[in-house]
Amino acid sequence: MASSKRAGIKLIELIVVVLVLVGLASVLLPTLSRSKELAKQAMMRSEAYHDFGVNNEVMDKAEAGKPSRPFARVKSFIADIELTPKLSVGTEEPESIYEASFSAKIEATSPTETQNECEIHLPLPPQIISLAELNVTVNGEPNEDVFLRNETLVWFGRLDKNKPSPITIEYSAVGKGIYTLHTPPGKIIDKFETKLTANKSDIRMLELSLQPNNLKRHAGKTVYTWKYNRLMLGRPIALDVLGIAPMDRLGELVWLGHVSILIFGVLVALLGMAYRPDKLDKWMLLLIAGAFTGAYPLMYFGQEFLSLTTSIFAAGALVLIIIAARAITLFGLKLGIGGVVLLAGSIMAITLASAVYPVAQGVLLTIEAIGALVVAMMMLPRAQKSLMSEILTPPPTPTKTSDTN
Repeated sequence: MASSKRAGIKLIELIVVVLVLVGLASVLLPTLSRSKELAKQAMMRSEAYHDFGVNNEVMDKAEAGKPSRPFARVKSFIADIELTPKLSVGTEEPESIYEASFSAKIEATSPTETQNECEIHLPLPPQIISLAELNVTVNGEPNEDVFLRNETLVWFGRLDKNKPSPITIEYSAVGKGIYTLHTPPGKIIDKFETKLTANKSDIRMLELSLQPNNLKRHAGKTVYTWKYNRLMLGRPIALDVLGIAPMDRLGELVWLGHVSILIFGVLVALLGMAYRPDKLDKWMLLLIAGAFTGAYPLMYFGQEFLSLTTSIFAAGALVLIIIAARAITLFGLKLGIGGVVLLAGSIMAITLASAVYPVAQGVLLTIEAIGALVVAMMMLPRAQKSLMSEILTPPPTPTKTSDTN
């Protein structure tokens, strides 16, 4: 009876340890679960930020019903764009934001015979936070005839109909949302060249976006190049820049991480119960499964200093080394490496692949579920036998020592 009670208490302790670690994961990764909600709220509030700009006088006239200006006819458009994901600083909850550095050389003419004012529209993050380092020149002379309208930076002025005017525009903007680069208006654009550099990771290009001619990856950067001559029609280049931010790339860990911790904790408990019940206790499980739990927040916060790939491999390797050291001490080399470490590495790899590549999430989770079921079924008979043996084994009786005078 005492042995049965002792075994029952041990099982309860192991279950509590696993549940505590799952709850701890939800505390360690609060920003991941909060980021999606904040993004949705910001999108709903985005209308409140429309129509503010650096040129209030022009905006007032536009709101008063001034007829819109025609688009300038762009003959050549050469741009260099750099996108860098960041996290907000000082906010209640860190949010995914990005910096867009833009530099363009444009040649444009007036769309009409008369030199009336016309406009050129340039992309900005829809939910813009700041716009700085703004430099505009027209025909080599500094120009400040720019303002913000909705999600675009607008330049306006008079251009020659017959002779293209060289225009250069540079800026650095910080914000959120889909970054959309429209091909300039014009019957046929003689030269359209754009080089876009995504720092730290890839971007997610929305469906039917104008396709790049070249793609290169090197030194933590991905460089996309669009190069078209005599371009008559080009779909807007719509980029999900938040897709390259740390928070969003690992956002699926909000629930995938909890599932993997639960699976790993249960399988390690079964492994210990089946092969080394004498070494199985709550402290052993807490250390091994706790180290496994800490890998996910370590990867997430490590991306502030390292790339996505480096952060994942560095955190994963560190945690597996800790698990291996403890597992080998308790279970021996063969069972520690071939059992505990292999389980940890496999479950972590499938979980991270499911988070980073959500397209394959269903297939990967099915494979994980089948693998966990097979491993559990293989260990359950032996674990049951070990448990029954412990229940039937009476506890050691304390020996009495006689007092000597």
